[in-house]
Amino acid sequence: MSSSKADLHAWCFDHGRAHVFAADATPWCSAAWVGFVAACADQVMEAKQAAYGDAQYFDQLSADHQLEVIEIRAARTKQPAEPET
Repeated sequence: MSSSKADLHAWCFDHGRAHVFAADATPWCSAAWVGFVAACADQVMEAKQAAYGDAQYFDQLSADHQLEVIEIRAARTKQPAEPET
């Protein structure tokens, strides 16, 4: 699959790999992914490494990073990070 500069490049901590979402489409993955300013998979890996270290999957993240990823997903899907009681 070729990508354009406008495509969204992301690291998915549920699937443990990079995703590319077409610029003009809704992202097809609803899991715990974080988007990065990147033009290719190598740049996504560099950005993910700088932000989250060696973690490939969600359970490998620190508690603070897990919360960050949850909050990013919640903001993206417009859902509260925690259920209201």
